[in-house]
Order: sequence, then structure tokens, then C-alpha cells
Amino acid sequence: DGGRVLSEAGTAAMAERHAVLPDPYTLGDSWGLGWSRSTWDGRLVLGHDGNTIGQSAFLRLLPGQGLAVVLLTNGDGGRDLYADLFGEILAELAGVDMPPTPAPPPRPPDVDVRRHTGVYERAGARIEVLERDGGAVLRTTVTGPLAPLVPDPVKEYPMIPVDDSGDLFTVREPDSRTWQPVVFYALPSGERYVHHGVRATPKADS
Repeated sequence: DGGRVLSEAGTAAMAERHAVLPDPYTLGDSWGLGWSRSTWDGRLVLGHDGNTIGQSAFLRLLPGQGLAVVLLTNGDGGRDLYADLFGEILAELAGVDMPPTPAPPPRPPDVDVRRHTGVYERAGARIEVLERDGGAVLRTTVTGPLAPLVPDPVKEYPMIPVDDSGDLFTVREPDSRTWQPVVFYALPSGERYVHHGVRATPKADS
């Protein structure tokens, strides 16, 4: 009936920064209330993505330009399509360059992955960081109720360092062009985490 569902103050609070993300590359550099937040070319970008088996959804809003773009997919390659399509649309309609996700440099730095090796685990996922033949390997295992629904619940990826920090790596699906960040960090209390696939996963064997 045209009535307001959210108050103006509530809507503004949803877009404010409430938490900083350890992985500022995949969704955004911070969280609002339900929104991911980014700054592209000095402009605030709000978003909210979602994934399930065989489906991916991407939503980006530029409040200052009154622009919203959404992509719903039900096949492989959703993130590649998102990167291509949104980059073109936002450049044309808003004059905004969408930053790329980190990719390995032509000559990746030599870093010691041993401080990150071990098992990281949360509900629905087990992540193992391995050292093999002088390189780093990321092994992911889907666990819990979703495991029987996934054709291949266990996957391994070469994990390539991006910079000299030794905390930022990247992996890529064999049939994808888009790199996925892998960020290692510790809480102020000392617990170690890996942030990958838009999820924080604590180290289980520290």
C-alpha cells in the first residue's frame, strides 16, 4: 500500500560499517547489517551474494548513483560471468572500475607456508593446508548433510602466494578464470583462522 517497511534511520544503519573483513577482495572490505560494503573509485558499493549447489547470486548497489545490478545463475562459471558483466555494466552506467581479485604475480614470492599448515574446521567444511613438493596445497572437504549431494566433496588446489606477507594466497578452479583469495590471520586473543570462500574457519589443531 506504499507504506514504509524500514525506517530511514534503520536503512542508513544497515549501510554503515559494523565489522571489518579479513578478506577485503571477495565481497567487500567490511560488513554493514546484511550488506557487504566496498569502496570502488571512491564510491560506496553495497552488495549481498549467495551460493548453493549449482546456483550463484550477485547483487551490487551504488546508492550515490541510484543503481542496482543483480545476476542470478544456475550453472558453472557464475563468478567469471559476474566479473565480466558487472565490470562492463558499472563502467558504462556509473563510470566505476570494479577492482579485480588478487592474482598471483608472474614470479610468486618465496614464502614459508609451514606456519599455516594444519587443519581448519567449521560446520560443513574441513580445510587442510599442506606443504607438498616445496609448494602449498589447499584441500577442501564438504562435510555434514551437504556432502552426499556434492559430486566431488574433496578438492585440492595449488595455493600460490600473492605477496611477501606470507598471509595472502590465491587458488583457482581448473575451469575458471577468476582467482579466489585465501587469507590467513589471527585474532587478538591468538586463535588462528583462514578466510576462504567468504567464510572464516578456525584452526582446529593449533
